[in-house]
Amino acid sequence: MLRWVIALLLVTFAGALPAASPPAPKGVTVTVTRGEGDEWIADYQFDQASPVWFFPRSGIDEKGQPWRLQVWTVETPGVRLVRAGHYDLLTADTPLKRVRIRMKLYTDQPEAEYAPVLRFSDGALAFFSDQFYVVPTKSIAAARALPVDLNGVGTDGTPVTLVLSDPGHRLLLRGKPITTGHVSFALDTGNTYLYTGNAPVIDTPAFAGVLDTGLPDWVKAELRDFTPRLMALYRDKLGIPAIGKPMALIAWGGDKPEGISLGGGVVDGMVVMQIRGARALTRSPETTSWMRWFIGHESAHFWMGQTLHYERISEGWITEGAADFLATRALQRLVPEYDPKTDLRDAMHDCLRFVGPMEALSRSEDRGEPRANYGCGAMLLLAAEAATRKHDPKADSFTFLRGLIDANRIDTYVNTREWLERFKLATGDAALTAEVRAFITTGVPDPKAFWRHLFAVTGVDQPVEMKSIKEMMQAG
Repeated sequence: MLRWVIALLLVTFAGALPAASPPAPKGVTVTVTRGEGDEWIADYQFDQASPVWFFPRSGIDEKGQPWRLQVWTVETPGVRLVRAGHYDLLTADTPLKRVRIRMKLYTDQPEAEYAPVLRFSDGALAFFSDQFYVVPTKSIAAARALPVDLNGVGTDGTPVTLVLSDPGHRLLLRGKPITTGHVSFALDTGNTYLYTGNAPVIDTPAFAGVLDTGLPDWVKAELRDFTPRLMALYRDKLGIPAIGKPMALIAWGGDKPEGISLGGGVVDGMVVMQIRGARALTRSPETTSWMRWFIGHESAHFWMGQTLHYERISEGWITEGAADFLATRALQRLVPEYDPKTDLRDAMHDCLRFVGPMEALSRSEDRGEPRANYGCGAMLLLAAEAATRKHDPKADSFTFLRGLIDANRIDTYVNTREWLERFKLATGDAALTAEVRAFITTGVPDPKAFWRHLFAVTGVDQPVEMKSIKEMMQAG
């Protein structure tokens, strides 16, 4: 889950005499339409003068390359699409006025980001809205100096309006059908996916949405049968989520690659999933376990990610670790044959792999290692779970997170300080809490020694070791 805060300066004029309507605020309008073949066109109109505009959502692929530069081509003379620091930019020698971009569809999922496009087997598409969001900055050098976490940076919150026009197709915006083939909305109202296609919206006990007709039958059965039981367990253990029945967009990406690929995320009351690969065509104990764990992780974000949000990108370990942890514990409850040891060992491996000596967990995004948030966040919850159960005989695997959610339900945000306060309450150990704080914020000299001590004190039976090269090759 990724979020930043951009301050908006609102100026209100009041007076005794009637006044003319204020002029419309200067901003940006981006209109997305179909191009030739499989390509689409994005037309940007800038009503505010700036020679450099950066894309806050500028993910990279698994090879570390910016996805946008691979598939977007600027057609406006004199305008360039470049990378500077952590961000993609539109830039020219003079302030931008109008820019046309030709886009190929990028359906892979960038690292720690949402897939820019979901492609359904019937030709329907869903566009991630915030891939089009832009912010002005003074220069390329200024953009290069921007950190990964934009909270508190004070960037200019220029209004951006997205217009999707696709006549002849039904659009869906946050679950609401739009039959005109044309929709316009402000990009500062929460990120979402815009669906364009003609598939019916189905209604299930767990969610409403669009399920790709090309999904393998056994996957449809899991979504239909397993998901309601999962959501009922989460509601019982974690309380009512902030959203009602979620919207779902679930796409089938075909039988490539040879293995199985499960990608997704939760945005503003909506869960999106893209499933692909030859191994996903048929049910097996292994693929069933992967699918259920995947559904468990993404569904958990309606509590840890939507009901509670983290304050800063550096605190992504709170929600991503919780989603991994909850998926594991939910499967233990719902699937008798499920053994959590493999998933917990994978989490420990990732944590040790991506957080080395004197490397802070909170800086993992800056280091380009977002997987640390998942593994280390889950391991921290393993310790919190054990400590809670040691001091409260009535506690279960969900008690610590339920307390965290209830304590922050009103303001909907949770930060490192609040998580650590809850951990100190669970352990009654200020010194141990200080060690955990150091691991998160500054790093520790010996991560393995840190985890062994933490698990010994809290009572966790979990090996602190990485997988062997042979095991990793077999898993790959």
